[in-house]
Amino acid sequence: MISSQIPNFITGIWMFIAAEITGMYLCWRLAIVAVPTTFLLILPGAVYGTLLSKNEERLQEAYAVAGGVAEQALSSIKTVHSYVGEDKMVKRFSTALGPTLTLGVKQGQLKGMVFGSVGVIYAIWALLTWYGSVLVIDKGIKGGDILSAGVCVVYGGFGLGSSFMNIKYFAEASISAAVINEMIERIPSIDSEDPQGTTISELKGNLEFKDVDFAYPSRPECLVLKRFNLKVKACQTVGLVGQSGSGKSTVINLLERFYDPIEGEILLDDINIKSLNLKWLRGQMGLVSQEPILFATSIKENILFGKEDATSEEIEEAAKRANAHEFIAQLPNGYETLVSTNSNPTSKKKIKIIVWV
Repeated sequence: MISSQIPNFITGIWMFIAAEITGMYLCWRLAIVAVPTTFLLILPGAVYGTLLSKNEERLQEAYAVAGGVAEQALSSIKTVHSYVGEDKMVKRFSTALGPTLTLGVKQGQLKGMVFGSVGVIYAIWALLTWYGSVLVIDKGIKGGDILSAGVCVVYGGFGLGSSFMNIKYFAEASISAAVINEMIERIPSIDSEDPQGTTISELKGNLEFKDVDFAYPSRPECLVLKRFNLKVKACQTVGLVGQSGSGKSTVINLLERFYDPIEGEILLDDINIKSLNLKWLRGQMGLVSQEPILFATSIKENILFGKEDATSEEIEEAAKRANAHEFIAQLPNGYETLVSTNSNPTSKKKIKIIVWV
């Protein structure tokens, strides 16, 4: 969109410059009188572009809210369907789109006012016709020169005003670029690529949550964990049981440092995990989520996401520990079988496996 509007913007500016110069050359007296009147043509376009850019910014924000609702519904479509929440999500989406209707009407009104203001060109022509007749009678200037100069000046101003109307597209591009730049330049508080931090040469695996308080950034007023304490010895199997929202997944998120606790500390072999190299820390763990996500590649490549430098023997050993090796070995392509696809195009069977080294 913006690439197609830039030539129009530049063309309008050059049209104005060339027309004004030509008008001054043909009849400078008429051009001096006509140039101030061209602001009546330029001003509506400039005001329209400025107001529309502000309106467009609010419109983009409103669409972002509605898009968030749609994204939540579509990404959790099974949950929405199981709880018969389709009508509720539709109402939420319609409510979120409410501001866009108001802003759209306002945008239409602005556009109508600008295009309606083009009628002022007739008043300008009336002024130039009267003054041109005065110049013909009193100064003996040729009528052709006056007519040509008037056309150049008027349509030059009209071209510049039209180019200012393209400010809308520059505003849209600026808003989109600002969002992208914010994402690119954002420095995360927890950077997985940060080389700083120590490692533990002989990791035992003793884990301790000590007086941990935590609330998610989206709901800082609601503490998920409050004065939470937990000790897990090396090689000990522990199960966390509780109702939905009690903080079971939060404990794992904190352990892998997707978030940091507000208060308290998490110790691994009596060392605060904040002081450990994050990439090394996550490399010591294997996580299988409740709803695992598989990548559109081979079983082998999916297992390698758990340990990038794993050997074939280690991959098979990981599959054996997950009780998946025998099943994988029976597949036509073994560990090279593509996940969620099948070599037989007529078959609807899909392979769903996840194994972490």
